[in-house]
Amino acid sequence: MGSDVFPDELRAAGVTARELEIFWLVGERLHNQEIADALHVSERTVESHVSALLRKLGGADRQAAPNRQVLVAAAERLKAVRDAGALPRPLSSFVGRGREIEDLRGLVGARRLLTLTGPAGTGKTRLALRLADLVTDLPPPVLVDFARLAPGQGVEREFADALGLVARDEGGSRARIRAALAKGRHWLLVDNCEHVAEGAAALLADLLATTRGLHVLATSHGPLRVAGEVVYEIPPLPVPEEGDDPAAVLSAPSARLFADRAAAVSPGFEVTPDSARHVAVICRRLDGLPLAIELAAARTRMFSAAELRARLDDRFSLLTDGARGAPARHRTLEEALSWSYELLNGEERLLFERCSVFAAAFDYDTAARVLGYPPLSADALVQIFPRLLDRSLISRRRQEQATEYWLLDSVRQFAHRRLEASGAAGPAREQHARHHLGQGVAALSDLCGRDQAAALRWFARHWADLRAAMRWALGRPDTTVAWEFLAGICTGWEVLGARAELFDWLDTLLERPLPRGSLGVRAAITCAILLDYQDTERARGFAEQAHEQAGDASAHDRALALLALGWTARAAVVEQGSEVEVLERAVSLFERLGDDWHRALALFRLGLSIPDAPAALTRMAEAADLFERLHNPVKRSNCLFHMANLAIEERVRLDDAAAWLAEAGTLAATSGNEHERLHAEIALARLDQAREDHTAAEPRFAALLPEFRQIGDLRCAARCLHGLGGAAAAAGDHGRARARLAEALEIAVGLGDRSVLVTSLLLLAGSDHATGRPDRAAVLLGAAENLAPASPGSPEPPLRAALRERLGPAGLAEALAAGRGTPLTALRSL
Repeated sequence: MGSDVFPDELRAAGVTARELEIFWLVGERLHNQEIADALHVSERTVESHVSALLRKLGGADRQAAPNRQVLVAAAERLKAVRDAGALPRPLSSFVGRGREIEDLRGLVGARRLLTLTGPAGTGKTRLALRLADLVTDLPPPVLVDFARLAPGQGVEREFADALGLVARDEGGSRARIRAALAKGRHWLLVDNCEHVAEGAAALLADLLATTRGLHVLATSHGPLRVAGEVVYEIPPLPVPEEGDDPAAVLSAPSARLFADRAAAVSPGFEVTPDSARHVAVICRRLDGLPLAIELAAARTRMFSAAELRARLDDRFSLLTDGARGAPARHRTLEEALSWSYELLNGEERLLFERCSVFAAAFDYDTAARVLGYPPLSADALVQIFPRLLDRSLISRRRQEQATEYWLLDSVRQFAHRRLEASGAAGPAREQHARHHLGQGVAALSDLCGRDQAAALRWFARHWADLRAAMRWALGRPDTTVAWEFLAGICTGWEVLGARAELFDWLDTLLERPLPRGSLGVRAAITCAILLDYQDTERARGFAEQAHEQAGDASAHDRALALLALGWTARAAVVEQGSEVEVLERAVSLFERLGDDWHRALALFRLGLSIPDAPAALTRMAEAADLFERLHNPVKRSNCLFHMANLAIEERVRLDDAAAWLAEAGTLAATSGNEHERLHAEIALARLDQAREDHTAAEPRFAALLPEFRQIGDLRCAARCLHGLGGAAAAAGDHGRARARLAEALEIAVGLGDRSVLVTSLLLLAGSDHATGRPDRAAVLLGAAENLAPASPGSPEPPLRAALRERLGPAGLAEALAAGRGTPLTALRSL
């Protein structure tokens, strides 16, 4: 500290400029003669000034060594505290926060107390220091940092030290602080208030009330609750969407922070097309929390971005070894969160730990129902919950009139580790699971009724919690709770759409027998409907089981069993021929029961089963209109999709098909149903192909294929492969066409859907004929004709005629017979 700096305390004591120079030199332990030589004055003059300093600063006789030592100690102390009060100079670049800085630059001068709040590791201190560099209409800030104080420790000494006030006694610190800030303008940057919030708030309230020129920028986990305080919540950094484009990923500040810090420890590190997706996932998994991202980036010396991503499940072991010189609580992610946790009382810790059972956002009423059990009551939550918000351990957002709460993923994992360590995880998970699974079944009436949009929003918001609930239910010896959920929704899954988890759940549940009684009947019906997407033969078996067991069931369950029986018969490899009659009976029974929603569903399935295209379209249109009257946009969209599909396959009413698909896409988008959106998209691609526009169709099919695979809709995945094979054949690339069509046949054989099998066989036969393999083409054609014999009197298909010309009548007959006799599983190896 230079001699030109004049601490306010020395000025208030009447110390002159010459005395100040001598004061600093005494502090450097120079003797009087050395000081005289340095200042070109006499030794007697130095002695006179030292005596004056001792009188003004509380010393006695100048000859006593201890008295002179008072000046030495004061000078050393003032130098140390003024150096401590100086703002630290960051060694790394500042990334992001453009919107926050713009907001705060306007607030910091207009408001006398501005508090930056946010969870541990969100970068509050760094942002405050950045703001201090940028603001020019306030005095240079003085840093008051409470980081080294113990929780609840007094704060006045830290204020006094930062302001350079000489401590004469403990009792008068506040008066001297007040006096030092009374004149002129001052700006204090008061950092890390959370663990001494009560004392800091009391002192700041007093200082702001008794001074006019004081401005304070504070940082804390939560508000200080001082009159006039403006609270500005600092969120984590925005995270990128997952993708392979480095520029798109780096447009997010969290990814830029990761890249900057990674390059600092691993020179040459760059976000490339190979690593971009991994970097995006890292930033997303870490919720954009700056401390966590910096700690992760430091690990790029050891791991690639892909390896880091794979290790994030063990993030508390991974994210350690922060920068030397950083506060201890910022050297590991766990220490940062422990710092906040240790400030909670017993009830607060218990509620915080219980909140970790939520996998996604939740509202307060749900929290009260799920978490309010002994020793915490729902009434107690009203007082405790806001305190966790004030600690920034729970995040929140408001949408219109509703408020949602959630835990950042790292915070949630930390809390759940503590919950498990306490031995209280089991009851908490059970409370959470039973609530969500029960609410899911309760939403069925809205899902199939007039408030479908609200029900769909509920499932979309709570799907992560339903997944967690099913993990709990599937881990129990008794499968009843899991089946009550799956079978309770039953045909409602047709509205929610296929999801990969459904099939995983079924795989686990079907390792054990179905439950008995009416729940077992509903379980078998549910299996039939869901497995129809992946294994039609198995689905048919469950439908038959449901029908057999429904004899003693309710009339409604008997009607559902009939629906399932007709539903699965349509796709059976061996044509049943009875599905139309079965579905007509189901339609009639639902009509007698007054269940219009299931009557519309049965009408729709009846339309799919009628072989005559005009009659089928009429039935499906009737179902679509009934769904519209029932305010059921998802199933109307599904009806329109299938109507368009049939029109495309038959090459009729293509303009109507385009209109149906336009409406189907709109309904899917407004209802938020992802499965129906994909249905509309694949039908549009098929329509493009029917109009010979393969250039437009091919990229659509290519984009849709992984999406259908992801949700488990194998029927539509095979259709995408049909489209890709057709596009490749149209481009003359028959090798690529055959590879795509062979892949479709592989799926079709496992799926067991007659229509998809026949289409796969015919397209593959056409590809083999085009590449000079008429013998193999004829075998595939024979297998297709075995599944779908031509109607008597129908004209000979062009492929059959072409193969007769190539192979001759006898050769064709022999190959066709071979195809009819070849098991479907063997056709895949042709």
